[in-house]
Amino acid sequence: MTVLKPKDVADRLGITTRTLQTWDRKGILKAKRSPTNRRFYTEDQINQYLNKNSLSSNKKQVAYARV
Repeated sequence: MTVLKPKDVADRLGITTRTLQTWDRKGILKAKRSPTNRRFYTEDQINQYLNKNSLSSNKKQVAYARV
């Protein structure tokens, strides 16, 4: 089990640590807690999150140009 710090996870996902904290509160990507109450994530958690979101990424790209 590889343990990752929030900064490492945020860099990997291309988000800020603040967003990661918000996701933890909302339950989007729950952090585990150390005995000293520090957040940490496992490699498995990150992989599950990435797999879940890659399957449901049927997003449309929209371009806007003001002339």
